[in-house]
Amino acid sequence: MADKRIPAPLVLAAASGMLAVAAVVFFSLPGPEDAAPEPDTHDRPALRLDDSSPELVSQSFYDAWRRRRWDEAIQISAGAARQAARDKKARDEALPPEERIVAERTWDALSRAPLSLLLDQVDVLDGDRYRLEGVAEYQLVGRPYRRRVTFHVEPGGGAYRVSEMELGEVLTALPDIFQGAE
Repeated sequence: MADKRIPAPLVLAAASGMLAVAAVVFFSLPGPEDAAPEPDTHDRPALRLDDSSPELVSQSFYDAWRRRRWDEAIQISAGAARQAARDKKARDEALPPEERIVAERTWDALSRAPLSLLLDQVDVLDGDRYRLEGVAEYQLVGRPYRRRVTFHVEPGGGAYRVSEMELGEVLTALPDIFQGAE
């Protein structure tokens, strides 16, 4: 079996890049005197949920996931996907209120670009269940971002629910800020 360890300098460079992005976004936000004690969800970009088909619920779930809209992700999911969204929500809620506000504003700023889910394979499974594979595309830090993603979808309550999501390979070069300085 191949050794899949990541070299420490690469990990440090990636962590430094993520901290730099967070700092840029943080310093572009309104100051503490303008910050509300709780996140203001009225100013958050609109999120459209559609669970009427396997394709649309997959796109809706991924969009909620990338925006850290855990309540919406939980609403349109089941099984492992719902538990993963609940776990992410619990981790976010464990943050101190100030850090949670900054994190939500940071992700909202990074995920304002519209999402496209381009499916290249749809498998119909037993019991009106589906396996969908494709590429999620949107702008991240002003640059195109593409990532492989797989969904398992099942019927539930007169609609469809994502029961599993597997994030795959990132297909675009990440912005320099995520790769560290040379």
